[in-house]
Amino acid sequence: MDTLVWTIAFGEQTAQVAEDGDVSGDADLVTLLQEKLREPVTVYRRGTVSAREGEAPVSIELRPGDGRYVVARIRTLCDGQSHFEIAGCDWR
Repeated sequence: MDTLVWTIAFGEQTAQVAEDGDVSGDADLVTLLQEKLREPVTVYRRGTVSAREGEAPVSIELRPGDGRYVVARIRTLCDGQSHFEIAGCDWR
């Protein structure tokens, strides 16, 4: 089965994060991302990283090991309010 892999940039550093949680790439960024991938994340049924304006927020808290956790964590890490950005997305 193919695995979705995001390339995450943080300044000049890059790392690859697979949907199964595997992280590879620049050693310092790998360490930082592994720490970030242990944090719970709250997402919303509508709007994903924040509730849609004017709607009551219906949140879901995901933890490492939950089926959708890595996807949600990548979206929240790269939401435009941090220095992380998605530089690419491929299948492995």
